[in-house]
Amino acid sequence: MANYFAYRIDNHGGAVRPKLLQQARDQLRAGEITADELAAIEDEQIQEWITTQRHLTLSCLSDGGYRNGDYRSPVLWNVQGFTRAQGQMSDAGFGTWIVDGPLKLKSPIAADAASFMLEHTGFPVKVNLPSPAHIAAQCYDELKTVRAYPGAAALGDALAELMVEEIEHLFELGVKFIQFDNPDYSAYLVGRDNPLLTFDEAVQIDNAVIAGLEKEEDQKVALATGWGDNLDGDVDYARVEKLFATSYDKFTVPFHNEAAVAQDLPRYVPEGKQVSLGIVDATTPALEDIDTVVKRIEDVIDVHDYDAIGLLPQRPFQAAHYQPAALTQEEQRKKLEQVEIFATMIWGNEA
Repeated sequence: MANYFAYRIDNHGGAVRPKLLQQARDQLRAGEITADELAAIEDEQIQEWITTQRHLTLSCLSDGGYRNGDYRSPVLWNVQGFTRAQGQMSDAGFGTWIVDGPLKLKSPIAADAASFMLEHTGFPVKVNLPSPAHIAAQCYDELKTVRAYPGAAALGDALAELMVEEIEHLFELGVKFIQFDNPDYSAYLVGRDNPLLTFDEAVQIDNAVIAGLEKEEDQKVALATGWGDNLDGDVDYARVEKLFATSYDKFTVPFHNEAAVAQDLPRYVPEGKQVSLGIVDATTPALEDIDTVVKRIEDVIDVHDYDAIGLLPQRPFQAAHYQPAALTQEEQRKKLEQVEIFATMIWGNEA
């Protein structure tokens, strides 16, 4: 029986979109189907993804991000004040959005999608959200946002307030596991600062979301501190310690190649916290060498108790529906099966 409090066999949340779902999105844009018809297809495909995850014996189940444009969409679509900058893309290939007015909740950020998951599975449900500091650093515009917020830090504070209410609502519904994604920390931790938001400001904003949060023993909040970028820099371990001193229950770190292992981030996760190791590469179909990965995991077990460790891919398999997926659905399944194999090798039937 899996230890669900540890959520040992995990997935980042963003799964490869099925062809049927992608085709339906194209049909909606062409005016060939309605939004309600697309929603019905999303429901069907999510239920199939739930079944796939059950067969993989994942410790917690996500909706694969199937309803989202990209991993930030729960916030960008459901909070008034965000505007899409048409035709503009970030260096990472994501659509550019800016804040051009005061933020106000239009509809639940993730509660409606989570409710659907809770209705269709008795397993622990995981919800992925972009961290408020990450959104603030991406969406602050010095010409337009300044009319509502004097700086990116002020915008981040406003986002954190909205997120606190959303987390409380998600836990009341019965969600067990929430993961905030802030890939920016991979740059911050090697001294590559964002010109709009300092490292200290980002940490303060992201910590404000969960500081003082009341939850049940089996309810966890994780922070994903990177997806495998910026592995070429020298780590500022003072920053690492400051980040891991925040109130999150679990920290997710890349651990899929020698560069990621060399950063040695798991060693700095304090006692009493959990660490999720991104042990397989979600960007290539080649399967990892078993002996190499087991040795990496064993090195972390020398530092942390077994129950403090979880395993997952190093990043989402498809963080945006409009970006080509690096893997097919079958290749994705094999990667998740490999995570399951490693968990079984470490924990046996208790995985």
